[in-house]
Amino acid sequence: MKKFLTVIGNRPQLIKYDKEFKQILVYTGQHYDELLKDVFFKGLEIPKPDYDLGETELGAMIDKIMIVLDKEKPNYVIVYGDTRSTLAGAMAAYYKNIPIIHIEAGCRSFNTKMVEERIRAIVDEIALIHFTPSQKCKEYLEMDYKKVNVYNVGATQIDTMFSTFPTKKPKDAYKYVVATIHREENLFEEPLKAIFTALEASNREIRLYAHPRLKQTLEAQKSLEIPKNVKLLPPLPYKKMINEIAFADRVITDSGGLQVETFFLRRPCITLRNETEWPETVVQRWNILVGTDKDKIVKSLIDNLKRGEGEMNCYGSGDSKKKIRLILNNL
Repeated sequence: MKKFLTVIGNRPQLIKYDKEFKQILVYTGQHYDELLKDVFFKGLEIPKPDYDLGETELGAMIDKIMIVLDKEKPNYVIVYGDTRSTLAGAMAAYYKNIPIIHIEAGCRSFNTKMVEERIRAIVDEIALIHFTPSQKCKEYLEMDYKKVNVYNVGATQIDTMFSTFPTKKPKDAYKYVVATIHREENLFEEPLKAIFTALEASNREIRLYAHPRLKQTLEAQKSLEIPKNVKLLPPLPYKKMINEIAFADRVITDSGGLQVETFFLRRPCITLRNETEWPETVVQRWNILVGTDKDKIVKSLIDNLKRGEGEMNCYGSGDSKKKIRLILNNL
């Protein structure tokens, strides 16, 4: 029987993790804040990890993962997405000559200035088995990367979203805007000032769920003032956040995961970036890319956005984890 070891380390990976698949779970500690770690283990009923490394730095993660690999001797190492933990798990496995399985493979924004984009490319290059969230990602790996062992299974986070239904409609449904900001390129004085100026000019009720990275930036940049129409709030547990998004008028974010979640929930998304690794959301007009352009942000917040059309199941229909299990159990 094959032995699998999975490396994860943050909120998006906890959402995508398959607790029904038999595997050794290594949690790096990349997200150590209770609101981004413990509430997700508890809320998603994920068992306590076999190893909790308590590390946030890449080098220390790799060193500790290699020690675990020497001890456990897995046949395969599974990594998710495009984070520091993804790279640490992949590099440790590559060093130890253990085959790598990449879940959410093939995603590309083609902005190589983003560290996440560089991580995707590195991990896709050294992985043996690739599970993609869309047909476009599969075609990219096969045509441009000349990869084999590529399977289009859909986006695993959609499976997890089904566990949140039915959602409960609040009294103020569709009257508020959900916002998140956490990308490194947006956490400087100039882009944040442009974003906040636009949020204020929109005169909308904005609920800004603050990632710890954003809070640290705001504490360091004393000149940045939160607009009066923006309510700064702590991150929500997963199920509560899905409910909040489901009944928002629209969402404004720089998160990759939220672009998929809003698409599936059929809520308009305004993305504070100039490109996306989820192009289907833009093509089908559920997502608009505005960067940090003040005028574009204001317009997207106050205009009646055109609702999209197209194939709702382009990222799967909620059975991605089952498809992955079937393939892995037959290796």
